[in-house]
Amino acid sequence: MSNVSASDEQAIVQLMNEYGTDIRRLCLCLLNDPFLAEDAAQETFFKAWKSLTGFRGESSRKTWLCRIAVNTCRSMQRGSWLRTVTARATEENGETEMPPDYDPTVWNAVQALPDQLKRALVLRFYEGLSLQEAALALGTNVNTLNTRLRKAKSLLQAKLEGWYYDEED
Repeated sequence: MSNVSASDEQAIVQLMNEYGTDIRRLCLCLLNDPFLAEDAAQETFFKAWKSLTGFRGESSRKTWLCRIAVNTCRSMQRGSWLRTVTARATEENGETEMPPDYDPTVWNAVQALPDQLKRALVLRFYEGLSLQEAALALGTNVNTLNTRLRKAKSLLQAKLEGWYYDEED
C-alpha cells in the first residue's frame, strides 16, 4: 500500500471519526452480533481506504460508506464461517446481559425480517438516509426501495400487533 498518500490517510481518519459510529451501528443492525459488526465496520473502512481515489462524489460520503458496509455485511452473511462462528459464540457465551427493563421485542422483529427488507428499513429509518441515498446505498431504485419499506412495515405491524398500546386509549 505504498501508493497511499498522507492525505489519503488523513481523509480516511476523518471519515472514521465522522461516520465510524454510524457504520458500526449499521453493521450491528444487519449482522445482529457486536463482534461481527466491529469486524465488518473495520473491513468497510479498509475497503474505503483502498478505493478512496475512486470515490467520484456521485453520492454523499455517508451513502458511499453505507453501500460498502451493506456489501461487506452481505459477504459476511454468505460465508459459511459466519454460521460456524455464530453457533460457536452462542454456545460459548450463552445469553448476553441486558438492562432489567430492556424489551427486545422490536429489535427481534426487525432482525427476523428478510435481509432485503431489513437493509432497506435500517438505512432509511435507523441511519436516516433519504430515499435516494438509501436506494443508492443498496444499489436499487427508489420505487424498489419504497416497495421493500412498505413490505417491511406490513410485516412489522403484523409481528408487533398488540405489543404497543397508546396509554390514552
